[in-house]
Amino acid sequence: MATLPRQDGLDDATGRTFGRTEFSKHQTRHLKILNQLTANGAMSTSELWEVVGKGEVDLRQLQRDLKKMADHYGLDCSPRGRSNVWSIPKGSSPRYVLPVLDQNAALAFHLAEGLLEEILPENLVGALKPWVAESRHLLAQKNPGNPWYERLTSKREGVQLHPPVVDADVLAAVYEALRAKEQLTFTYSRAGAGPVEHTVSPAGIVASNQTLYLPAHSAKHQDYTTYAMHRISRAQRSYTPATLPNVEDFLDYVVWGFNEFYASDDEIALVVDFAPAVQNKMLEYTLAEDQQTQLLSDQWLRVSASVYETSSLQAWLLSYGNRVRVIAPDSLVARLNALRQPPPPPPQAG
Repeated sequence: MATLPRQDGLDDATGRTFGRTEFSKHQTRHLKILNQLTANGAMSTSELWEVVGKGEVDLRQLQRDLKKMADHYGLDCSPRGRSNVWSIPKGSSPRYVLPVLDQNAALAFHLAEGLLEEILPENLVGALKPWVAESRHLLAQKNPGNPWYERLTSKREGVQLHPPVVDADVLAAVYEALRAKEQLTFTYSRAGAGPVEHTVSPAGIVASNQTLYLPAHSAKHQDYTTYAMHRISRAQRSYTPATLPNVEDFLDYVVWGFNEFYASDDEIALVVDFAPAVQNKMLEYTLAEDQQTQLLSDQWLRVSASVYETSSLQAWLLSYGNRVRVIAPDSLVARLNALRQPPPPPPQAG
């Protein structure tokens, strides 16, 4: 269940702000009403008043709630004598969104969609669609004629590839194995190779560069083995208990070991020069806490920092092409020497 937003709730009908405790009760009333209408069909305002508790809310507030819910969830309202009868339209299944969104929460969902589409596979982004749709509806309702929130967007650098799709049944089987702490059996095809059956203890799921990965342990490999989940064609629970590392160990592996090659277990004293066209970023961001910068006589920016030499670091440096020159350490320079680099600068005077 979603947690309450930090911002207080706002009663649209009166403009009054609810405190956190009152806002929680406000949401609970909405959920009770939706549950009653789902279970019992059409109900009058007075019948719903009995359900939510006459001592908790007055009739006028309940009527405001129902009017708001009619807009939010598409409830039908028809007169019956002096009262109104409320119902959920046939074929409709309103999404119970808790908390009831305010503009701040709606804006967060709106922004999250754009960001998550850049880093997560379609399966996971799709799960947010009902909340995103609810957010768009609210933002459009609150800002008629001025969709200013559409001006907030994001862009991922580099070539954008369409991510591979993970089979929904495979994803569900992995989730269930993790939840039940069981081993998982699946059919896996490596690039250029035929399918192979595996039984592993799944350690978790990692979303990286629009791809889902399954780090796991097996009897053959006690250390982590990583599987790209879009290459799994069939997966099922084994009902055999799995022995897994604790969550802290897994998260530590994701930070320091996932898909990384370490040239050394020790930090290196990296020295690299950046051309004027690309050096601004290194004046605003840091590679490490001890990073130092120096503007050279040829206007290149020298950056010094203590870092680990990983495959990610090497790829990052190579991505700059001839706009960087790696000065030290010699071991890293040697590994990158086969690729084009500008010549090193002349020795500094003094």
